Amino acid sequence: MKKVGKDATYTTYVLILLNIVLFILEIRSGGSTNLNTLDYLGALVPAKIVSGEWWRLLNANFLHYGGIHLGTNMIALFFLGKLVELRLGVGRYLIIYLLSGMGAMLSVALLSLKTGNSNIVLVGASGAIMGLIGTLLALSLQVWLQKRNALTAQRLKTVIFVIVLQFILDNLIPQVSFESHLSGLIIGFFVSSFLLLFKLERNFY
Repeated sequence: MKKVGKDATYTTYVLILLNIVLFILEIRSGGSTNLNTLDYLGALVPAKIVSGEWWRLLNANFLHYGGIHLGTNMIALFFLGKLVELRLGVGRYLIIYLLSGMGAMLSVALLSLKTGNSNIVLVGASGAIMGLIGTLLALSLQVWLQKRNALTAQRLKTVIFVIVLQFILDNLIPQVSFESHLSGLIIGFFVSSFLLLFKLERNFY
């Protein structure tokens, strides 16, 4: 019986495939930029969340508005997802990914309702992907706290630089949900820190 290599990252490929399949379904159902189609397939609509359609918190993470939106998110998921999956394993990876994505959607919904701006339709894997960046921040911080050398400090700075750059871009692109990205990052950081129980992963570097 052939053993699966420890460097296999099948979960990331499955997540990417799910996003692509849903995107094809969007096109076949009326178009990936058709708001009615996105609504029908499960986009985040705050008022409908409150009315009991909680499944949208999950579905919205696998829908995308146009090919560029899908492509950029899947490229990010390919690289970040594989890295986190290798470091943490399938179980913790999926917990972080799903909680970050759903938590980000819920945060946006609650904020929109609180501010009275509930007339929004939100889709995309960005919140979940930001959760993966939050995980890398947590891992990098743990490594730096353990070793405190120039190499670990530089790696921590690199992750922080990526986060700062991401939020600068968020404020330059009006269609991007800054709240979703920030929520996903925070949730990913704390969930991964809890799952790791502050124990350093052996093969992180």
